[in-house]
Amino acid sequence: MSSHHIVREKQEPALLILSLDSIDEEHLGQLLEWSPTIIVNTNVYEKITAMGIKIDVLICETKTSIYFQESIRFIYTTKSQTALQAAISFLSNQKYPAVNIVCKTFDLQKVEPFVGCIDIVVFTERKKYYPIKNGFNKWETANTTIHTFGNISNHYGTKKIAPNSYITLYDGFFGFDFEQNYLFIAHNV
Repeated sequence: MSSHHIVREKQEPALLILSLDSIDEEHLGQLLEWSPTIIVNTNVYEKITAMGIKIDVLICETKTSIYFQESIRFIYTTKSQTALQAAISFLSNQKYPAVNIVCKTFDLQKVEPFVGCIDIVVFTERKKYYPIKNGFNKWETANTTIHTFGNISNHYGTKKIAPNSYITLYDGFFGFDFEQNYLFIAHNV
């Protein structure tokens, strides 16, 4: 007996790829598994297409006449907007509920304004970053280091090991309480 799962448009998080240097092929394959909308910038376009991956949206700094795959939509950055910000604005305006972002470095100031508009997960070479709400709890294995970007008022299932760094004490749930509306955390992938 087999089961079939139909993926509807915008059901899975979109995938924004700004750098391929920060992800291995296996992890990229996992992010591509459910056929997300794929958005890339011109810097990674050739590498992605050489891998046989169909791109849905391309982020450009200027209008271009270079030949690209068929059926690609274009997003153009502005002087005040990075490729990351242009893509998240596009996804938010198109009512995408979530986006996975693959990039070299995490820039909280560029991502933070979009937290209430779209669910965001950022993957860099070694870490996964995402916002959490007050009262957050999650199951994790023992000895996982969690980094926080803000002040924690209470934590459980963890031990503070440095400013804004905690380690899980056991296999099981850990959690954080804080006063702001949300807080970004990061852990190794």
